[in-house]
Amino acid sequence: MATHKDNGVIVRKTLKEDLPEVIGMIQELADFEKMPDGPQLTVDDLIRDGGFDEQRAAVGGTPTPVFHSFVLEAPADPDECLANQERLTSMRSDDPANARPLTRKLIGYAICYYSYSTWQGKSLALEDIYVRPAYRGNGYGELFFRALAKHAQDTHCSRMDFHVLNWNPATKFYQRMGAVDLTETESWHFYRVQKDAIGRLNA
Repeated sequence: MATHKDNGVIVRKTLKEDLPEVIGMIQELADFEKMPDGPQLTVDDLIRDGGFDEQRAAVGGTPTPVFHSFVLEAPADPDECLANQERLTSMRSDDPANARPLTRKLIGYAICYYSYSTWQGKSLALEDIYVRPAYRGNGYGELFFRALAKHAQDTHCSRMDFHVLNWNPATKFYQRMGAVDLTETESWHFYRVQKDAIGRLNA
């Protein structure tokens, strides 16, 4: 996937070299959602669960991704190009040829995975979609959301599912994109069994 906008902003698949910055944006989203202690993932977790583990693939264990990830990328300012040079120097890349160009920067990310509906079949569950605050209000969120919808269509998904905090102003945006609030229209409630509760069930 590479969805372009006139000013050079694109949506593309996440590379292994992007993951440290993706972790940073996950924390930014958690801070925005007033859950700063929520994220417990590491870059190694994303490498393993996202199918980025080339060493495992090299010994015959094909990585099966648990999630799919995309990034929103924009042209970098001159000062940011210098910072990117320092970043590239400090990072060890398994495949420098695929590293992000120094003239580009990440301004958002999305993580999604496939789920299954016994009513409608394959669906795309959108875990996160995030655009950094400085780049909001420029149409990039819509560019990103439409690219994810295209991915859903291309992979034969019947729908996209996601949940949103009730105070999040993005609810109006999602409604404009055609999303329906199932809690309001069908009285569905979102439940979760946490790790400690799973442990008690198996004690």
